[in-house]
Amino acid sequence: MDIKKLNLGCGKDIRKSNEIEWVNIDKFRLQGVDVIHDLTKFPYPFKNNYFDEIVSLGSLELINADFIRILEELHRICKPHAIIKIRSPVFPNMCSAQDPLTRKFMTWNTFEYFDPDHGYYYSKAKFKTLTRKYIYSLNSKISWLGFWINWFPQFYTRFLFNLFPANNIYYELLVLK
Repeated sequence: MDIKKLNLGCGKDIRKSNEIEWVNIDKFRLQGVDVIHDLTKFPYPFKNNYFDEIVSLGSLELINADFIRILEELHRICKPHAIIKIRSPVFPNMCSAQDPLTRKFMTWNTFEYFDPDHGYYYSKAKFKTLTRKYIYSLNSKISWLGFWINWFPQFYTRFLFNLFPANNIYYELLVLK
């Protein structure tokens, strides 16, 4: 197993595979969690350049720590050209603010601040956004609407989001080192 993937803030979403080494990390001692660690505590318990991929499906926005520091830590533990997959409630949808644990709101442009093509200098962690798309709903009966809102995402964000709000946003980031 040469491929190593981190399931960040996994909760009960435990991932296992014979071909991939999955590490399921969470703050709580739940069945299937491999590493118990409070993600507000740095450094994370992994070597530099260790993971090929990190998956965070509804957990990154809940970590009560400096967002830039979290991303710098994810950058540190990723190999060059690793992929980070993130799904989060998208602001200003009510789902983004209804969970009292939410600490960071995500928008269409959140990760541009870590992309060297945009010229920002806030962090040493650099990522290239490979994919970003709105997820209108996780309900399969209406999820097809995501196709339409992602056809012209800037127009949707500017003019239609408040009328037909998407529930989530999904990113795939390439780690640049």
